[in-house]
Order: sequence, then C-alpha cells, then structure tokens
Amino acid sequence: MTKLIAGIDAGGTQVRLRWRDLETGAEEQIRGVADPEGGPEPAVALLRQAPGELVALAAGITKVSRGETKARWEQALATACPTAELTVVPDYVIAFHGAVPSGHGLLCVSGTGSVVYGENARGQAVRVGGRGWEFGDEGSGAYVTTELMRRTLRACDGLWPPTPLTQAVCAALGTSEAALVGERARQRALAEGRGFLVHLVHAQALAGDDEARGLYTGAAGWLARYVRAAYEQLGFVADESVPVALVGGMWELGALMTEPFAVLLERWLPGAVASPATGSPCEGALRLAERLVSVTR
Repeated sequence: MTKLIAGIDAGGTQVRLRWRDLETGAEEQIRGVADPEGGPEPAVALLRQAPGELVALAAGITKVSRGETKARWEQALATACPTAELTVVPDYVIAFHGAVPSGHGLLCVSGTGSVVYGENARGQAVRVGGRGWEFGDEGSGAYVTTELMRRTLRACDGLWPPTPLTQAVCAALGTSEAALVGERARQRALAEGRGFLVHLVHAQALAGDDEARGLYTGAAGWLARYVRAAYEQLGFVADESVPVALVGGMWELGALMTEPFAVLLERWLPGAVASPATGSPCEGALRLAERLVSVTR
C-alpha cells in the first residue's frame, strides 16, 4: 500500500489536508468547511480521501488552549489513522514552519488577532501575544477596531470633540447616539469579525487622515515590541541575521503597516530581516509530519 505523510491546517473557516507520497514525492491538497466549534470531524472526513496509508500526520488547530480541544483532536486522529505518528499543535506553529523553512527565526501574525512565534537552532520555542481580543491581540485588526470604537464612543459621550475619523465611524453605523453606536458595532463584529473597521480606517488613511494613519503606526509599534520580546527570549543577538516572516491581512495593507514596523525593527534589531511568508501553513504541517518520520526511522 502507498505510504503517505500528511499535514492538516484547521482554520476558523476552512480545513486543508496536504499529503505526500513517500515513494514518488508527489503531493496533493484538498479542503473542506471547518467545524464552527473547531472540532476534528471535517478533518477526519478529508482523511478518508487519502489514497494510501498515513504513517505520519501533523495538525495545526485553532482554539488549542480551550478545554479539551487538543485531546479531542488527538483521539479523533488516532482513531482515523491508527498506524500514524501524530502531533497536534497550535495553528501558529504550522504557520511558522510554512513561513520559515529553516525552522530558525520568527513569525509575526497580524490578522483579526495577533501573535509572534519563533524557534532557534537549539530547539527552543517562544510565543508572545495571541491572548485574545479581550485582553491582548495588540497590533491586530481587532485591536485597531476596538481602539477606534473606544474613541468614537468617547466622542459620542462628549468626553472629547469628534474627529473626521470618529464621524466616519458614526456614518458607517448610521447613528451618533452612543448606545446605538455600541450596539450596532457589536452586531457588525458578530457578523463580520472583530476587525470590521479595518477597511474604513484604511480608506481614511489613504485619503490623508492623520488619526487613521496613527492607528496603523501604533499597531505596527505593538507588533515590533512583540517581535523584540520573542527575539530576546530566544537568545538572538541584536545584529544576528534572523528572518521575520509577516503573515496576515494587516500586513496586506502595505506601507501603512510595514514602514513604521521596519523603522522600529531597524532601530531595535538591525539583524532582523522582515519579509512575506515563503510557504503556507499546510506546507508547514507537512514539514512537521516529515520530522515525525525522521525521528521514527
């Protein structure tokens, strides 16, 4: 029977499975709709389509720290692939191994949420951030939206004068009454995600609004601090050449984010080299599965 290794990228909306034939090296990737609660069932359904015996499987999942999520995934995958070596890790770990093929460097994720994760040549790993929108995720779309909503509600309550940016938020929500602004913002966040104001801020920033540009400068500053903390904890020295892979929708805003981030990185960590990711999270999961095979041989 054909021997395969495989990687799973279980995101919030989609699940991707990528496998490699150990004899021919041929790879294939398929995908399905994710379980809203982050469960393993869609991934198990995809595994049934694999054209051979899985000998190693790595899965990167969301909500890994919540309750029994990881144990549930491990049990489901072990049942589906009883002969495979298994590992289940947070989604940012497979994103790191996809983005940094050498396994030596840092990943800086900024989308709806934010996190920095890195590993060094000694096998040490560190995570900074990724604590959720309620108490953290600085530098993310949720952070920008939350900060702007606070400013807008303060203006609506008369704590300080409205600005063109807070007025644009009220216009987008169709009201300047504080109670309605808050309620409509909550509804938008549930329907569109907690970064629902990012595109409005982006448009205003491109139109020359200094407050909007300042929000992105502040977000980039937080991410640079995340990177510096991880860099130092991993024992990298300031002028050591270390790749910093940038992943997530906030980086796709371009110079509004990347320029202030680069200025701080050059000031604090002149050896750090920021660049877009070179590979996908699913490719990173496959690399981890490949390691499992190497260890067992």
